[in-house]
Amino acid sequence: MNTKLKVLFALAAVSMGITACSTNSVKDNSASKFTSQSNSQEKVAPLLPTSTFFNESRISDVQLSADSNWLAWLQSYNGINNIFVMPVSGSIEDAYALTQLEEPIDSFSWDSENLNLFYSQDVGGNENQQIYQIHTGVEQKLFAKSTTRLTHKDDSNYMFISQNDEQPELLSFMANHDDPARLDVYQLNLNTKELKPSLVNKFGFHSFLENKQGEIVVGAGGLGDGSYALYSKTSGNWEVILKTQIGEQIELIEYQAETNSVYLSSNLGELDTLSLLSVNLSSGEQKLVHQDPNGRSDVYDTRFDDDGKLSMISYYYGYKENYFFDKELEQHWQYIRNQFDSQVEIDILQHDEKSGKWLVSVASDVDVGSIYFYDENNKSLKLMLQKDPELKAEYLAKRESITYQARDGLTIQAYLTLPQGEQKHLPTIILPHGGPWARDHWTLGSDYFNRVAQLLANRGYAVLQPNFRASTGFGETFYNLGNQNWGTGYMQHDLTDGADYLVAEGIADKNRLGIMGGSYGGYAALAGITFTPDLYQASISFVGPSSLVTLMNSFPEYYRPYLGNWYTAVGDPLIAEDVEKMEARSPINFVDNIKTPLLLVQGANDPRVTQKESDQIAKKMQSKGLDVEYILAKDEGHGFSKRINNQAFLLKMERFFAEHLGGREYEHAPKEISQHLETLVVDTTKL
Repeated sequence: MNTKLKVLFALAAVSMGITACSTNSVKDNSASKFTSQSNSQEKVAPLLPTSTFFNESRISDVQLSADSNWLAWLQSYNGINNIFVMPVSGSIEDAYALTQLEEPIDSFSWDSENLNLFYSQDVGGNENQQIYQIHTGVEQKLFAKSTTRLTHKDDSNYMFISQNDEQPELLSFMANHDDPARLDVYQLNLNTKELKPSLVNKFGFHSFLENKQGEIVVGAGGLGDGSYALYSKTSGNWEVILKTQIGEQIELIEYQAETNSVYLSSNLGELDTLSLLSVNLSSGEQKLVHQDPNGRSDVYDTRFDDDGKLSMISYYYGYKENYFFDKELEQHWQYIRNQFDSQVEIDILQHDEKSGKWLVSVASDVDVGSIYFYDENNKSLKLMLQKDPELKAEYLAKRESITYQARDGLTIQAYLTLPQGEQKHLPTIILPHGGPWARDHWTLGSDYFNRVAQLLANRGYAVLQPNFRASTGFGETFYNLGNQNWGTGYMQHDLTDGADYLVAEGIADKNRLGIMGGSYGGYAALAGITFTPDLYQASISFVGPSSLVTLMNSFPEYYRPYLGNWYTAVGDPLIAEDVEKMEARSPINFVDNIKTPLLLVQGANDPRVTQKESDQIAKKMQSKGLDVEYILAKDEGHGFSKRINNQAFLLKMERFFAEHLGGREYEHAPKEISQHLETLVVDTTKL
């Protein structure tokens, strides 16, 4: 590989969230050779405490140190995400918290040269991430000697990009350090602590690639109208290599200096799905390298070997599908796959081609996942740790990919989770994802709300998670069908049609339908009870915008260069005609339609969907005597990162749905959580 520094800065925040073929899908769901995966649908599962689904043993973001002797990951310590470590030669019993911070760590990475670490952290969910360095030592175990804050502007957001291959003392960040309205790229020298700009991002790059020396050589940026341009740096100047049409996308994957070319996923020209292309930056020549043979999915993942050759590509419709170009890699992957009798999804986290050592994750719909070491020299597969040993697969519900027809005949892919035991005429929750430019996946650990779906299934609910139009991963046409279709259009119809489908199939009880979601999903929950007021009997909006106008006017300044798709899909608040259309899709203006009990959930420090969004609809509903409840966490942002807040929300969710839809309820909630929930309750009469 010509460079391991791949930066795909897709501004997830703006999305509100924001040769041979071998697949992981198998029919046999019998017990795994490594873990028991029994999932009987005949008996009702025992009622599990809410804490079981979000317990302190759950693990995420497992990484191997540069010397391959230590594993590190994020795990809750005193209710807050901290960094845990364990020696590779040991076991999970040897793991311990390296940090004991009071604000959760958002992300981290090992130093490529030693056993130091870098991590990012904000305050109270305000999304002004700062970067820190942990200086470690090793005696009998790895320990933190000291911590240095590397960034120092409290009202700026610093996003860690990479550590330079050739000069590891150089770190790259993206930040609005000099201009609140622009995300530039900076290099920090760890020795001198000097921060220097390396790119003034006047082109609004949403993704870019560096060479081995840490220089940005290729970038992709929006042109403000929903189209994009590919740029190449030649003789110190940026040149436009190609421009897309409106609706066409570019995501950069791999730069290769020897040929001065770039691999990217795009739907240029006649392509509908994002396919793998190569572009020669000198001549502009484009070549189609690979596209989904089934013609229905975008490129999901790619893997290149150390020589820069494509070795594997993946697509994701209902389940992940892998296609191999390296026979040896395929044979080893298949060997690992054969060790599991149940349906699993395998991700290669790290692969050292010189030593033949792999770090892989194996997961499923009822297993958050386990981390294994694989040595291709002797084909040994060693279990290192389970990401959530307390959440037992035998008590969880099977989650399947299904499809149904929307009212206009379009096929919608979705995930259906049915409780163990009775599976007909069930209380049912429609659970739309956030984004909306995102999607749901099959594995339990792939999204926060997948665990919530399992909790709801344990309480006796059917849960439908539709990948409604505008969801990513299903091609340009499907993506763009969401434009101007929020609330009163087909994005919401897809959810309604999913509910109707489950009723027609005899799965859902039409008199016990609920809707819940976060971010865009929260907006959809509000739209569901205002624009289809007779459909749902309960609704929960978690950080959901009630007004598209106030939403569009609330984005932080540095989002502005990246809002082209927002203006296309939602509207421009500076254009009177657009504002009129946004008002017509804003639930706040149709409160009189509401017949459904509503629970609002909000983080006070949310910079994207601000507290105003929940306050204003709660106040208006209260003034009209409508059934509204509201919980507000003053130390959270766009979602709850602190365990006690999350447990309080889940307790309230369980009680709310049990009251209005009749699902089961665990009646032995910890006193601490019940008392904390009371502190979050907003008196809507005082808004």
